[in-house]
Amino acid sequence: SSGINAEYGGGKVLGKRPRDYGYDIDPITLITGFSALCTTKLAQGDLSIVDTLQGVDVPALVEYKSRLTAESVLFVTGYAPGLTSSQNTEICFHPGIDLLTTETVHPLAMIQHTVVVMDYLAVRQLEEWVLAIRGEHTVVEQTVDTPV
Repeated sequence: SSGINAEYGGGKVLGKRPRDYGYDIDPITLITGFSALCTTKLAQGDLSIVDTLQGVDVPALVEYKSRLTAESVLFVTGYAPGLTSSQNTEICFHPGIDLLTTETVHPLAMIQHTVVVMDYLAVRQLEEWVLAIRGEHTVVEQTVDTPV
């Protein structure tokens, strides 16, 4: 083994580490983006608020999209379960339709879709989220009994 030099170049104890170039967005910047997007979509007529999306099946979403004549529609629901796995698979075969919950929606998804449809519960949850980040609280009127 005189022709093999096992020590040539040696090994590296600390090799290159994979880098993550992602970064967290400041919550205030995030809610400013949400507010600006919602305001812009509403002014353009591309934001609709419906009573509920709970229990709506995929064919109904496809039919609603065809009535809007939009390239892509984002449905945002406040109901956590969302779709079952079979419905989720079914919606993948319909390009231009996405269904997200308030926990998974982000400004980029709102930018990528031409029309955004939210149910009332989603609007309330996003509003509470914005107020919580800003440190504000919703005002609840309370009656205080004063002694006579």
